[in-house]
Amino acid sequence: MVEFVNEPVSVEVKLRRDGTARPLAFVWRGRRFQIESWGREGIETQEGKTVRCHLVQTTDLETWEICQNTDTSQWILVRHWTRRYRTVA
Repeated sequence: MVEFVNEPVSVEVKLRRDGTARPLAFVWRGRRFQIESWGREGIETQEGKTVRCHLVQTTDLETWEICQNTDTSQWILVRHWTRRYRTVA
């Protein structure tokens, strides 16, 4: 089951050589989630804004999609999949 969240989050990142950010952890509703694995990543348009989206899995085997607005650098938690979906595609 997919939960659509669409809430701002704080994200800890590692900057790559090309200047893009790789998320390492994020804070949502006062709780910190450590990212364990990374899946697809790409540029999308959401609500007329260009965003770089990352499909990630946290240490508790939860799957999430977080996106960064390329103009403002603001991060948004877009979607969350319940535990029964345990792999990142």
